Amino acid sequence: MPFAEPDVTRWLATYKRAWEGQDADLFVTLFTPDCEYRDTPWMEPVPGREFHAFWRALAKLQRDNHIDFEILGVKGDRAVVNWKARSTRAATGETRLGDGVFLLTFAADGRCADLREWQHWALKGAPLEKRQFSWDMI
Repeated sequence: MPFAEPDVTRWLATYKRAWEGQDADLFVTLFTPDCEYRDTPWMEPVPGREFHAFWRALAKLQRDNHIDFEILGVKGDRAVVNWKARSTRAATGETRLGDGVFLLTFAADGRCADLREWQHWALKGAPLEKRQFSWDMI
């Protein structure tokens, strides 16, 4: 079933409410039971049946979450979304800034059937990483 930008916008608004509100019950309604959530390419995916426990555990680690989205493209049942976020680590009080991309695949009922994510986080106020290159490295 093809999705339009308004469909993705509604889905993202619910994701935002769930993540910012630390609402695991709402979060699981966004995904099919067989969905796989890959939050980085090098991590084992979290299966849909474990989402509730995954998000309850995550809520204990963070607070003061905020996230915004920019839809980069929608085609058929897929969407590419850039997100920018802020979250505070509960244990240390450190605020981190995140920037990432979702590749979302939707089921016919509007729930996400697959989520692939690429994300990067940095301590708020930290200087940008500077890479040093020389011709000797090439």
